Amino acid sequence: MTSGDERPRRQDSTGPDGDSGLAFLMGFFALGIVVQTAAWLWGHPLAATAALGASAAVLLALRAALRRTALGPPVRRFLRPMWALVQAGVATRFTLARTRAAASVTGRIEQWAQRPVRHETPEEPDASYTRRSLDHTLEAFEAATPTRFEDMCRELLERDGFIDAVRVGGAGDLGADVVAVDGLGRRVVLQCKRHSAPLGSEAVQRFNGTARPVHGAAVPVVVALNGFTEPAAAFATRQRLHLVDRERLARWGAGQHLYQVLDIDPGPGRHT
Repeated sequence: MTSGDERPRRQDSTGPDGDSGLAFLMGFFALGIVVQTAAWLWGHPLAATAALGASAAVLLALRAALRRTALGPPVRRFLRPMWALVQAGVATRFTLARTRAAASVTGRIEQWAQRPVRHETPEEPDASYTRRSLDHTLEAFEAATPTRFEDMCRELLERDGFIDAVRVGGAGDLGADVVAVDGLGRRVVLQCKRHSAPLGSEAVQRFNGTARPVHGAAVPVVVALNGFTEPAAAFATRQRLHLVDRERLARWGAGQHLYQVLDIDPGPGRHT
C-alpha cells in the first residue's frame, strides 16, 4: 500500500502553455467569426442595420435582466476569464499579423534597394562608310597639315558611326586632339601625331597621364602617322593604350572600322 503522501499527484492540464494555446485558438476562432460576419453584413446593409439593432436590444435586455436577478455576479465571474482568454487570443493574432506584415514590407524594401540597375543601351548608329567614301589615303595623311590631320581622324570617327566627334586639339589640350562617344556610351579620346619619325615613349607617357584621369577616356588611342618606337609600344601595352601605327592608319582610312582595326569588342549585338 502507498500512503497518502506517496499517491501520484494528478498534473494540472492547464498551464502557461495550455492557456496560451487555448487563448490563441479562441482568439483565432473569434476573429474568423467577426471577419466573416462583417463581410456578410457589408454586402447586406439593411440586414446589417437590423442585426446591429437586434443585437443591441438583446444585450441591453440581458443586462437589465441580470441586474434584476441574482444571476448577475455569477455570470460575470464566469464570463470574465473567458473574455480575458478571447482578448488574449485576438491580441496574439493581431501581433502575428503585424509582425508578418512588417517582415514582408522590410523584405520588399531590401529587394528594391538591392535591385540591379539596368541602363538602356543606346543603339549604335550604322557605320556610314558604305555610303560615303573618303579620300583618306596615306598620301593624303602625309600631305595634310597637323590641324587637317586631326580633322581627318575626326571624319573617320564620324564615318564609323561614333557620336559627337569633335576636334579639341590646340594650345592647352592636355593631349586630347579628338573626342567622341561610341554606341555603348564609352568615351573615345584620340591623340593624333603627324611626326616624320616614329613616336617615342615620352609622348605616349604624357598622353597616358591625362587620357583617363583628365579626359575620362574609356578607349584612349594614339594615332601616329609613322608608327612608334619599341619602348613606346611596350609602354602602351602595359598601360592598355591603343596604338594606330602607319599600317593600321592605312586600313582605317581605306574603310575598316576603328574597333576592327584595334581589335576592340564593339559590344553585344554590335558590328563593325
